[in-house]
Amino acid sequence: MAGAVLYGVLYALHLPFTWPYAAVLAYLTAITLVLLRWQENGLRTDPKGFVNRFMLGLVLKMMLSLALIVAVLFLLPRPTALPLALSFALLYLAFLSFSTVRLSARSRSLPAPKAGAPRP
Repeated sequence: MAGAVLYGVLYALHLPFTWPYAAVLAYLTAITLVLLRWQENGLRTDPKGFVNRFMLGLVLKMMLSLALIVAVLFLLPRPTALPLALSFALLYLAFLSFSTVRLSARSRSLPAPKAGAPRP
């Protein structure tokens, strides 16, 4: 869905949907799926440690994405870099919102621990 919205916005602005935009979508999709799998696995196996995984995932994604956006701004010509960097930032926020909402919903749906029984 994010790809369709991006394509529509670029089309409306008369900007071509080129391979760097596809690469941004692929990167954000891949890192989000990998982190969600790792975090949801932690939610099932170690609910208390889940918070650590959640925060570590946020920091890893932010640092990698920051490095990539800086590289885009320095390596590409300005007319290409600015729309790509803006798209990257907005897509980053969209994927971040999706993963946060998903993980929040999953953490709320955990069964309540029995009184006095430790959680696995």
